Amino acid sequence: MDDEAKKSRPLPLVDEQERALHAFHDMRERVPARVRHLDAIGRMAMERAVRILRAYFVDHRSSAPRRGTLHWLMLVGDHANTRTRIKWGYEPLIFDIWAFVDHEAYKGLDRYWGRAQAVLKSELGRAIAIELSVFTIAEAERFHRTNPWLAERYEGGIILFDGAIDPPRDAQSQAIHDRIAAAAEALDEPPRTAFAQYRRHGFDLARIAGALETSQAEAEMYLAEAFGTLLATLGDDARPRSLRPALGGHPRYNLDLYHRPGDFDRILAVTLYRRAVDFVGMMVEAHARDRPSLVVREAAYATEFALKTLLLRAGYSDDWNRLQIGLDLERALEETQANGLPSPSEELARLIPPLTRYHRDGRLTGQSRDILAIMPPAEIVETVATLLADVGRMTGYTGLPGEDDA
Repeated sequence: MDDEAKKSRPLPLVDEQERALHAFHDMRERVPARVRHLDAIGRMAMERAVRILRAYFVDHRSSAPRRGTLHWLMLVGDHANTRTRIKWGYEPLIFDIWAFVDHEAYKGLDRYWGRAQAVLKSELGRAIAIELSVFTIAEAERFHRTNPWLAERYEGGIILFDGAIDPPRDAQSQAIHDRIAAAAEALDEPPRTAFAQYRRHGFDLARIAGALETSQAEAEMYLAEAFGTLLATLGDDARPRSLRPALGGHPRYNLDLYHRPGDFDRILAVTLYRRAVDFVGMMVEAHARDRPSLVVREAAYATEFALKTLLLRAGYSDDWNRLQIGLDLERALEETQANGLPSPSEELARLIPPLTRYHRDGRLTGQSRDILAIMPPAEIVETVATLLADVGRMTGYTGLPGEDDA
């Protein structure tokens, strides 16, 4: 090898330093983006706490018994409720963080973590306090069987650090991350910019809309389009290799894409609204073609998606909607009323019960005739279109195109 070629080769130490610096800046952005419901002081404290706790779980031993691995850190309790804006006042904010390791010697509140607790207290000052609990992975897997209270806090927690997907990554996780980065770069505009802003700042629609110079509703639409394209492009291989139990295969748990599982459900709301717009359009077209049975069918789908839009916006998950609501439009209407939807009109109250039976039982032709016997097609069209208009006003989605029109 000639001298010029040798000079052009990067030094291994330089490569390692660059990777470490990249990982440092990556986590400086990832952690605050997962806790956007905290104020600036809280977000800074979470980022600093994650950095300190990770630094104090480093295995320097060259021989057995070696220390275990820190697999993830979670924020749990009241301060993990993303529906509540958390601000520092005159009293200290006390955050409850759970750490999960694969070595029995490091569970509990003391031992190796004692030094980390002291550094946290020194670094965070009086405004912030951290209550640290340390569990083994095996304990987490038993929560659902042995302790419902711990299981509830666990499922409601926010992952601050996951060793399977956050830097530094193993080779397999790094390959998945690189695929996602390449696919994101290949997105069309404006979804590409929307996704880039989300990855840097979390689910902050005002910031995303500012970068796109558009409304927040349109910014959310472009963000949903970005995620839809990425999920379709990447497929199952993009699932994180996290050890957290009960992740399943649902897209909401793909933390290689989303900062928090709940972001999937919130972003899905605009997608369901646009589907409802499509079905209302098909309902109107069926009425114009004098196809009354089609009017009933499209009305059922439009009503389902319109009501589930409001539920997702209110903080319900897509999992909950599928398991608890399904095709039960009456139950969906009750839940949306409990979350701000005005009392239904006389027409909607009359339509929903038979439309629920029709939708839930398989949309049979005979049941559509029963509905048409109590409400003519024109009135069905007007009633469902009015419901969608109400949903549009409540969510700010009015004027967004259907998916078929994009």
